[in-house]
Amino acid sequence: MKKIKIQLSFSRKNEINRFQRKLEKDGFPRVQMSLLVFITSGIAFLTSYTLLSKGLNSMPIRYFIVCLVAYGVFLLLLWLWLRTKAEDFIDLGDTGNLPQIDILPPNLDFNGGGGEFGGAGASGSIDDSPSIGFMGNDENPVIEAIGAAGEAEEFALPLIVLIIIVTVVLSSVFVIYSAPILFAELMVDSLLAAGLYRKLKGTQTQHWLSTAIKRTICPFLITTVVSTISGYFLQLYEPTANSIGDILTIINATSK
Repeated sequence: MKKIKIQLSFSRKNEINRFQRKLEKDGFPRVQMSLLVFITSGIAFLTSYTLLSKGLNSMPIRYFIVCLVAYGVFLLLLWLWLRTKAEDFIDLGDTGNLPQIDILPPNLDFNGGGGEFGGAGASGSIDDSPSIGFMGNDENPVIEAIGAAGEAEEFALPLIVLIIIVTVVLSSVFVIYSAPILFAELMVDSLLAAGLYRKLKGTQTQHWLSTAIKRTICPFLITTVVSTISGYFLQLYEPTANSIGDILTIINATSK
């Protein structure tokens, strides 16, 4: 019994590899995934903007909700992508051999808008204090320590913003780069669940959603954690800021 399961698992892997090669040869899976990621980013921006306009000024809470909504939208887009292949799945019929499928990329003509989390806020600046002598010395160690702390805080804001941007970009690149294997697995699991593989009829099937989550949960989880924690520290440094747009305005003002 164990030997049969190993053989079936190997066959499923072969089918995934075959679908992946076909997609990479005849389709544009990474371009398609780029469109899905772009649409997801646009929905995330609109969600953040809507929550902010409704009075949710807490950046960590808002970014946490935005990431959850964005992930749900992304999974929905994957489902829509699979739905565009539904007719091809049905046309395969109940054949005795492994189906040879001519996979054409779905025509996705989405026009979405993306952007950054924006908003308006107030900022404050600390004027340079006059030098105060300490025990006759021109350099006061207390003043130097305060100045060093001020410089560290000044660099903290752009550093946190950079961390958020790098995390989002790297997560997006990972999802786009792994698009061929993800799409191939989704296709094969959909065929197996529909019972269109007679030779693989005995294999254990799993829902496409389980496959999608398994392949994409890590980058979205990392983005959620980093965005939430970064939002907390950004608002801790600048309590008057309600968005990344406010932070960028403050950084621009202090750099002049």
